[in-house]
Amino acid sequence: MKKRLLIVLLAVSSFLVFSAFKGGSGFNIEIANTYAVATKSSEVDTVAQRLGLDEDTVAAYFKDNSLKLLAVSEDGQTQIRISRFSDNFSSAVYDAENLTDEQTSQMISLYSTSHDSAVVLENDGRKFAKTTEVLKDSGGIYTATQYVTVAGGRIYVISCYNQGEGTSEEIDKIFSTFTARDMSTRIASYKTRKKWIIPLVVVLAALVGVSVFGLCKKLYEK
Repeated sequence: MKKRLLIVLLAVSSFLVFSAFKGGSGFNIEIANTYAVATKSSEVDTVAQRLGLDEDTVAAYFKDNSLKLLAVSEDGQTQIRISRFSDNFSSAVYDAENLTDEQTSQMISLYSTSHDSAVVLENDGRKFAKTTEVLKDSGGIYTATQYVTVAGGRIYVISCYNQGEGTSEEIDKIFSTFTARDMSTRIASYKTRKKWIIPLVVVLAALVGVSVFGLCKKLYEK
C-alpha cells in the first residue's frame, strides 16, 4: 500500500522532472517532529522505512526529481514534498504577487495536475493555485493536493497526499506555514543586518585602535 502511494505521487507529479532545478532550500515550512523529513538524498533512511521502500529507491527518486523536501507522517498516511525549478514563465513573472488573471490561468495550465479543481488563494502575501484530485484504488480513497506559486523567479510546487476524500485540515495547516525567501525577503534581511553591521564594524575598529595604541605605548615606554 505505502509503495503504491509513492508511485501514485510520482505519477501525479511526474511533470516536475526538470534539469533546471536549483539547489538550496529558500523556504520555511513548519512540520511536526513526528514526521520523518528528508531535505537531501543522503538522509532518506527514516522516510524510506516509513514508505516500506529501500533507501536506494527513495534516494534515486529524491535525486531524479531534485526534491527540496520529502516528509512522511508516522503512520505513512500523509506525505508532503516540495519541488522548485526555474523556467521562462517563472523568470518572466518573478513573483506571484505580480500575477495578472491571465498569468494565473497560465500558471494553472502549465503546472497543475487537475485544472478543473483549481482555485486561487493567498498565503504569505503571495498567490497560490491549489488543485485537488481524489483517487481511488483497492486500498481506499485518498487525495492528492498541490499548491503552486512563483517566488524569486522560481516555481514552487508543494505536493501533498492524505487519506480520505478532500484535503485534510493537517495539510492545510502545514501549507499555511510555508514562506518563500524570495528576493524581497533577502533585501529586507540585508537591510536589517546592515543596521547593526556598520555600528559593529565601528566598535571593532575602535577596539583594535585602542589595542594598537596600548601596544605602541608599552613599546615606547620600553
